Amino acid sequence: MPRANQVTTVYEKLRERIENGFYSPAESLPEVKLATEYGVSRNTIKKALLMLESDAFVTIEQNKGAKVRNYSRQEVLDYLDLRVELEGFITRLAVPCITKKDVRRLESIFEQMTDCRENGDLLGYSAQNLQFHTVIYDACPNRTAADILVRLKTQMRKYNAKTILVPKRDEHSWEEHRAILDAIRAGDAQQAERCIRLHIENVRKTYDEFFTLFF
Repeated sequence: MPRANQVTTVYEKLRERIENGFYSPAESLPEVKLATEYGVSRNTIKKALLMLESDAFVTIEQNKGAKVRNYSRQEVLDYLDLRVELEGFITRLAVPCITKKDVRRLESIFEQMTDCRENGDLLGYSAQNLQFHTVIYDACPNRTAADILVRLKTQMRKYNAKTILVPKRDEHSWEEHRAILDAIRAGDAQQAERCIRLHIENVRKTYDEFFTLFF
């Protein structure tokens, strides 16, 4: 396998593990151990880690090596403040562009969210939740805003899925998404924006209240 492809492959595998919580925040990522695990050279690992540092997934300190980036409580709350604004803006622009096919897709995803919730599959619910929002992002004509938000959410994915584990949060989340879907069905961009802003604000409140239980 060409070296460039090796670096990309290792980068993608490491990123996926960071996003899925296989590696914990602040966990060390020793180059020698990773090189042995992935069957590549230490230089390949070094290049993959530099790519992850550029994308804000790891931090690298001289003579200390790489660690999974660990966000403070305030950094997570700051991110959610920004997400409230971006998500509201994106939704307001997206609603007039959402097609009947998009609405059917949102309805299908919401049905799957409902099934997951009723069956106690909260991780499955969280995965469908991500797809629900993605349909809205894809419909937004302001691609810069949508791309920025997707990038931020990718970096914070290991934090995004935590709130659904809080008792009663799944019930509230389900109600919030139902309200968002109703507003989109009605073609009411202003109402959809209000609903999605409320949804993210509630996510932020949950983080603020339960953060110490997550990490």
